[in-house]
Amino acid sequence: MPGNEEPRGPAPDAGRNSDPGARPGLIRRDRGPDGELASRGERARAEVSWSGSPRLWRGLVTLFLMLMVVFSVIPLTIDLLGKPNKDYSLWYQVGVVIRQGMNIYPDPATGRLFPFMYPPSAAAVLGFLSILGKHATTLVLVLAHSAAWIGAIALSVWLATGGKVKGMRQHPLLAAAPSLCIIALIHNTYLLGQPNLTLLTLLLAAFACLRLGREAPAGVLVATAAAIKAFPILALGYFVYRRMWRAALATVATLLVWLLVVPLPFRTPAQAMADLAVWSRGMVFTYNAHGIAQRPYRSFSYKNQSIMALAHRLLRDVPADGEKVLSQHITKRQGQPVRGMLADGSIDLAAMLTAPTETPRWDDQYEGVEAALKQAWRVNVAALDFRTVTAITLAAMLALSLFVVAVLPARRLRTAHTDALEFALITLLIVMFSPLSFNYAFVWLIYPLTVALNLVLNEPAHGPWRTLEIAWIASIFLIPGLAIVMPLYAQAYGNLFVPALLLVIGLGVRVRALQETKAVGSQSYPPGAHIASKILPHPWAEQDQSQQSCPRQSEG
Repeated sequence: MPGNEEPRGPAPDAGRNSDPGARPGLIRRDRGPDGELASRGERARAEVSWSGSPRLWRGLVTLFLMLMVVFSVIPLTIDLLGKPNKDYSLWYQVGVVIRQGMNIYPDPATGRLFPFMYPPSAAAVLGFLSILGKHATTLVLVLAHSAAWIGAIALSVWLATGGKVKGMRQHPLLAAAPSLCIIALIHNTYLLGQPNLTLLTLLLAAFACLRLGREAPAGVLVATAAAIKAFPILALGYFVYRRMWRAALATVATLLVWLLVVPLPFRTPAQAMADLAVWSRGMVFTYNAHGIAQRPYRSFSYKNQSIMALAHRLLRDVPADGEKVLSQHITKRQGQPVRGMLADGSIDLAAMLTAPTETPRWDDQYEGVEAALKQAWRVNVAALDFRTVTAITLAAMLALSLFVVAVLPARRLRTAHTDALEFALITLLIVMFSPLSFNYAFVWLIYPLTVALNLVLNEPAHGPWRTLEIAWIASIFLIPGLAIVMPLYAQAYGNLFVPALLLVIGLGVRVRALQETKAVGSQSYPPGAHIASKILPHPWAEQDQSQQSCPRQSEG
């Protein structure tokens, strides 16, 4: 596809170097120390050493299957016992009320918060799914988690390695380590019923389509992810930047179908338009000193590790867990916070949606809570005002975006290798920039972690940079674990955001270094024109330069 293919045609020095192993910038990894091609047996033994034994692979597959079973059994058992089942209960009720013709989004002007924050298209999907019944709906959603997890691992490895090695010939750590690093987050998606693994798999499938030159299906997949939970729509900006117009048009067209056509079995065209307008006002265009979208104070809590939430939590005098304070305050005042909220913590969605119009506004319910909020625990290092923090947040987002744009290769220099890093950078920016990136959203780290680990295992840096590289990958894998020893403060200070930021910086430097290494091997490389290859030289650069320093044999 345009912008996704390597340049074709003969290289400038193709006549002098017909052997691909001798062309600058294309060093063969199957050469021995003396530069001669290794024997087939030596290459096979090297591959086996990297891939591990079949027994190890069988053990890993067994481990992951057991984890999937355990994670699935918990919500299924809760559902069968008839107990409150986190978001699974809400998903089924949304499907029921949408089939009954109720309005699932209260008008924001009434001051009533949305019990369901996902787009109207997601409500329509749940409407179809709820026809199966309560238990079957939960079963389908749980099975979708497992299918998405398998898909995320497979696509991550395929994209990270360029699809060059398949099956058990891959290093087993590529498939296992990223998921195990954030296994608690994966468990949370099962326990809560959150679809973030599915969203990741859809995005990775879109990237796979781009690698295969199929832009339109990539746009359809991104639109489908955005129809489930809005934030993957940020990938549209990447399509526009890369001038992938077919992908961009397919995204917009498919999303319109999801939002305005799919709900029609349950809503009239006018109702579908009204749902979209009300949802947009309440979710997309609601941002103030109290919070983001429909979750005042909770959106700034330690559970949200988006760049916006982290900036407000660290730079403003706001509670790190304001949601808990507000909940306790309302319970003390009224005994039952909101109509439809039951004593066991579950909700009666139909009762909540049919509450009378004179129901108190959410901010009226929190009257007199200021003293309790001031006593709540905090992690801020400054006490700036709302506008200043907003400006700092936007500046930081712009800086990260410009950094990524600066390191991305030109279209003519793109390869499967650079695309793997490029897609990882885009994945990271999307999850970091999403206004509501609660902890479970960072299951999206599976793919960037796979890319980073592949670099460290299969393309290590040389010399002192190897030590820096090991420290980099170790910190990325270990920082999330700080939540084990100090769960509140580690999350409040960004134990998931910080590894994501380190990945952006490290992968950005590496993708830039790959371009400079390629430039070093070309005849037109201007000395000293680039610095990235000196900061983090690619492991093949030294071999490349040493080959060029050897006198070439005269052509026959």
